Amino acid sequence: MAHGTVKTPVEAVLRLVGEADGAEPAIVQLAVDGRPVASAALGDLGRTEDLLTVFDRGVGEHDREQVGERLYTALLGGELARAWAELRTGCGGRPPLRVRLDIESLALRCLPWELLRHRGRWLWRRPELRWRRGAEDAEDAEAPTEPCELGPLRVLVVVCHGAQDDRLLAEHEIAAISGALEAVPGRAHLEVLDNPGDAAELSHRVDELRPHVLHMIGHGMPRPGTGSPVIAFTTQAREGTGEWELEPGDVADLTAWKPPLVVLNACHLGKADPADWIGGMAQAFLDAGTRAVVSMQDDIESDAAVVFSEMFYTELCRVPGVDEAVAAARAALAKRAPGQGSWALPVLLTRTAPDQVVPIERRVPPGTCAEDLGTRKQYVELGRFVGRPEERRRAWWALDDPALAPRGTDRPVLVIGGKSQTDGERTGKTWLTNWCLVTWFLRGHHIVSVDLRQPLEPPLDHQAAGRPTRHKDWLSALRLIRQEATSPRQLCRLPETAFGTFNAVLNRCAGSGVLPDEPEPEEDRWQPFDDDKGDPNDKRKDRIMAAFLDALQTAAAGRPMVVALDHADTIMRGAFVDVLYRGLVEPIAYGRAAPLRLILVARDAWLNEVLPEADSHMLGRVSVGDFRSEQFLRLARAYARRLGVPADEPTVALLESCRAVMGSHFGVDTFETLTRLIPEWRAAGAQGAIR
Repeated sequence: MAHGTVKTPVEAVLRLVGEADGAEPAIVQLAVDGRPVASAALGDLGRTEDLLTVFDRGVGEHDREQVGERLYTALLGGELARAWAELRTGCGGRPPLRVRLDIESLALRCLPWELLRHRGRWLWRRPELRWRRGAEDAEDAEAPTEPCELGPLRVLVVVCHGAQDDRLLAEHEIAAISGALEAVPGRAHLEVLDNPGDAAELSHRVDELRPHVLHMIGHGMPRPGTGSPVIAFTTQAREGTGEWELEPGDVADLTAWKPPLVVLNACHLGKADPADWIGGMAQAFLDAGTRAVVSMQDDIESDAAVVFSEMFYTELCRVPGVDEAVAAARAALAKRAPGQGSWALPVLLTRTAPDQVVPIERRVPPGTCAEDLGTRKQYVELGRFVGRPEERRRAWWALDDPALAPRGTDRPVLVIGGKSQTDGERTGKTWLTNWCLVTWFLRGHHIVSVDLRQPLEPPLDHQAAGRPTRHKDWLSALRLIRQEATSPRQLCRLPETAFGTFNAVLNRCAGSGVLPDEPEPEEDRWQPFDDDKGDPNDKRKDRIMAAFLDALQTAAAGRPMVVALDHADTIMRGAFVDVLYRGLVEPIAYGRAAPLRLILVARDAWLNEVLPEADSHMLGRVSVGDFRSEQFLRLARAYARRLGVPADEPTVALLESCRAVMGSHFGVDTFETLTRLIPEWRAAGAQGAIR
C-alpha cells in the first residue's frame, strides 16, 4: 500500500463522561486536535430500551431514522450544535474530518451511535466525515509514529463454526476476501484456518503467520448464566463434533503475536448484549495489544457480510486508514440494500490513529513504479492465481525476510519444483514464481525473470550462433539470461552496459586469448566456447562465470536482486552440474555473491538429478503438485470470483457437479477449463430460463 504524502486530517473527539442514569447527566466534551472546544450535558435520550431493538427484524427504516435523530439531538444538539457546525464548516471536507467517539458508560456504549442522523442525512455515511469509536491509549499517544512495514498485508481468516449451512456461508465470504486481496498480485497474503480444534491450534497459526489482520467468521453468543460474549468454535474429529469457546478473558494470553487489526464478523446468536460484545470481546483484543477491532453490533445477514468483507479488504489494500476502509464498506452495504440498515452494523473500535493500525508500505526499485506491473502479461495474469498459501509463504520468506521466516529457513537460493499426481503437464511452478517476484518487487527488490525456453536473439550478423536448441549448454544459458535481463520486456531492465566487461572476458576466454588485468567493455562476438583449447587446468570457464556474477552484482548496486530461472530443466544436465551450479548457484547459496538471490524452477525429477545432496541444507525448497479434490469447491469459488461470476446458486450447482465426478486430485489445468465452461454453463442456463 504505497501512500504518498497527504495532509493530516483534522481529528475531533466527542467524549461522553459519566453514566447515563447517574444523578448528574453525562457530559459531552468536544475537542479538536487535542484542544478542548466545548462541553455540554448529554440531552434526553428517552427510553434507551427502544434504541437497542432498532436492528431487530420488522423494524423499518423510518424507525431507524427517528432513532438517529434522537441520538443526534442528545449528542450534538443544544449547546454543542454551534461548535459542531463551525468545526464541519472550517474543515471543508478536504481531507475528511476524523471523528472519534469515546464513551465512558457501558450503558451508553451499547447504543447504535452509527445511526446518528441530522437534516435527513446519516452522519456516519457523510463523505466528509470519518467516524470511529474508542479511547486513545495514553502510551500510544505519546509513542512515536509506528514505522511502516513492508508488505504484503498478511491476513488470517479463521472459520469458527463447522455446521454445513454455516460452512457454505463462510465459503462465500472467503471467496469474496480472496477476490479482494489477491486479485491484485503481491499486495496481500491470505491464509485460512478451518475450525481450529482448540486454543492451542489457533495460537500456533497466529504466531506462525503473524498476520496484520485476524478475521474471524462464526457465531458470537452469550455465555449461559452470565450474558458475557464468547466466540463459539465447532470442530470435526473422528470421535464426532466437538465444541470450545473463546472468552474475553482468554484473549490476553491467546497468542504471543498481537494482530494489529481484528475483524469479528460474527453474528450474535442468543442476542448477546451489544455493550458486552463491543466493550467485552472487542475491548479484550484492544487491551491485549490489538490496535483496532471491527465487530458487528447485531446480527448481519450472510450476503451483507460478503459485501462488507469484499469492499473492506479492497480498500484496505488501497488506502492508509482503516476508517477509510470501513467507510467504503458502509457505502457498499447501503447501496446493496437501501433501507435495511445493515450499513450501520459494523463498529470500528480503535486505540490508535486509523492510519497507524496497519501501516503497510510498498517500496519499488528506483526507476520503476507499481503501475508497471499492469503492463506485463505474466504479472497481470496472476490475478487468477488461487491457492498455494503455504507454498507462497515459504517461498517468499525463504528468499527475503529472515525477520519473519522461522530461524534457519531463510536461503539466498530457492528451488521451486513440482510433480503432478494426475500426470498433468503443469503444476503452477511458474505462477508461484511470478507471484513471489511481484512480492519482492513491491518490497524494493530488483527482479529479473528469465524463461529459459526462450530462443536466443543474437544480432543479424551472428544468427548462426543463436540457432534454437531444445537443450541449452551453459554458455547459451548465460547469454539468454543476459538477453532477458536487458530486454524491454523486463520489469526491472538492466542496462546492456552492465555486461560490457563480462563480454570482454567471454570474448577472450572463448577464443583462449590472453585476458588483460582490467579488460575494457566490449560487445559479445558470439564465439562458441571451444573445450579443446586450453590446458588440463583450464580456468576459462571459472573466469567467465566470475565475470557474469560480477556483472549482476554491479548492476544490483547494493540492492537485493532476485534472478528467477524458469524452466531450468531445459539446460543440459552436465552443463548445469559442471559449470552453472559451481559458478552461479553455489556462490550465491553460500553468500559469496550478495546481494544476489536466485530461484531455480524445474521439474522435481531434473532437480533431484542435478542438485548435490551435500548442499541441500543451503537451498530453500518448495514443491507444488496437484490439489486435493476436497479443496476444489473453495478454490473454484475464489476462481469464479476472479472471473467476475457471482457466487449464486447456479454457479455453486455447476461447481458441485464438477466435484461429483472428480478424482482424488486435480491439476491447475482445471482452472483453465472453468474459464471456458462457467460462462457457457451460465449462458445456457439463462437461455433455458428464457425458454
